[in-house]
Amino acid sequence: MPVNQELDVQLVEQARAEGFARPPQRKVQCPIVDIHAHAPAGPVAAPLYEAARLYGITRLAAISTLEDALELRQKYPETEMIPRLEFEHLGDPDRFVERNVELVRRAAAKGARIIKMWFAPRFVGRTGKRMDDPLLDPIFREIETHGLGVLTHVSDPDIWFQRVYTDVNLYGTKADQYPQLEHRLAAHPGVPILAAHMGGDPEHLDHLAELLDRYPNLYLDTSATKWIVRELGKQPGAARDFFRQYKDRILFGTDQVAIKDPEPFRYTSRYWIHQLFWETDVVCPLPIEDPDSDGQPILRGINLPEDVLPWIYYKNAARVFGVPVGEH
Repeated sequence: MPVNQELDVQLVEQARAEGFARPPQRKVQCPIVDIHAHAPAGPVAAPLYEAARLYGITRLAAISTLEDALELRQKYPETEMIPRLEFEHLGDPDRFVERNVELVRRAAAKGARIIKMWFAPRFVGRTGKRMDDPLLDPIFREIETHGLGVLTHVSDPDIWFQRVYTDVNLYGTKADQYPQLEHRLAAHPGVPILAAHMGGDPEHLDHLAELLDRYPNLYLDTSATKWIVRELGKQPGAARDFFRQYKDRILFGTDQVAIKDPEPFRYTSRYWIHQLFWETDVVCPLPIEDPDSDGQPILRGINLPEDVLPWIYYKNAARVFGVPVGEH
């Protein structure tokens, strides 16, 4: 084993022995907004917030019900509330629209800036509803009226279309997932739409570039630790160039999910991974399992420039969505 690889293995082993509780030295000193995380109210959220604070996260999104988000904000002032649409009444169109229009109004009145909606292939396959379904038109109009943004998930990893979404008649191809997003982008140019997980297509930066060039109201977040590290790490030079070119269109997010009885170091390990991935050129074993990886999952940092990182970490969240970034 070459010396540099052995040192990188030792880096992971040391971090694991410390519970990933010693954040590496930051490349830049600035506020950090994690725009994409999931947390319910109650004690289950505490370890996630503790890990976020340890890693210098000054604003942490809580994708949840509006009620849970309000409770979290009371306990953790750094909470950025991102209430999700309610889909319980999808079978009753009138009630579905009424409930969600009211949700948007209440969320705006309580200080929310972004509404989350989930249109992954699994959801579309189960319900037949896409993001551009006319049923959502009144909800989008209400979002636009209140000057809110939208966070949405529309696609999944390439490899899932080979292993999970094998029924093309039910799920469509990966390319079939994007017209719903494009139709909404075109129909609501005044609504900033944040497409989660690098727009669901970190494998194809050329496609993302086309979308960003075509739709000025489209933004991407970096959430989904395994997926993003795996696919962008395969093309570090191209990824670095992409972030340089579109530094004003990408927001930092992790997709951390607060769960009951998490495995040891669940939250600290993911923040450790993200910090090394964005800020260094380290090459080392990925310290969490990745079932979609062929062979040993590798963390290969893309080492973003110092003048790019602040845009990703906080400037775009503040500029586009009005997120108060807090003090570093």
